[in-house]
Amino acid sequence: MFYDPLAIALAVISANIPDFDHEFKRNHVLTIISLGALIALLLYFLGLPYYLGLVIVLLGVIFLVSSHRGFTHSILGALLITVFLSLFLFFGMGLSSYDLDFNSSRNLMILLILIIALALLFLNKKLSPIFLVAIALLVVSVNMGLISPLKINLTLLAFSIFFGLCSHIILDSFTPSGVKAFSPFKDKEYHKKFGVLSILIIILIFVLLFPNKLLFYFDFLSGFN
Repeated sequence: MFYDPLAIALAVISANIPDFDHEFKRNHVLTIISLGALIALLLYFLGLPYYLGLVIVLLGVIFLVSSHRGFTHSILGALLITVFLSLFLFFGMGLSSYDLDFNSSRNLMILLILIIALALLFLNKKLSPIFLVAIALLVVSVNMGLISPLKINLTLLAFSIFFGLCSHIILDSFTPSGVKAFSPFKDKEYHKKFGVLSILIIILIFVLLFPNKLLFYFDFLSGFN
């Protein structure tokens, strides 16, 4: 179940992302856009997939044009950011080979590096050291052969990103100001009922996408009885 820790790591990072639409993070967002542009140019001149840098630029633009608790705190915003971050991982792993071998340890190491990059871009500075130490332990475990590479489940990683983003939106729905869940189409603010319903829907999606994982966790918990 090696990819469960990676999925959790992506969920933790994603849970911090929606608030990058805040005014006080504007300079950081401009840095993200500039960095993405530089990466795109570098990869282009090297003959590598420059789309990786463009994805970073587009992410930054979303935060730049969104008002606080606006588009990035909506369902459509969560879906769009999930798509961009999933493409970031996909294009990033494609740097190792245009013919992706999802069983190779090399792609696994690149995936770890990409997650570290996302942590540096989006995680709170207080959380980053703890997070990076945990990732470093995973890297050491892979290099020492303690963890054997498994098939990378991009569906699970994408769901983890979406789950992290939604967890932020759901928690904000329990605050007095609520969230504009259907921005930019509706400006209505949604509160606790929306949050509870969203939790149930996400659980249902998880069960439908990963029924085997649900059975695994049930078996794991039954072992304590």
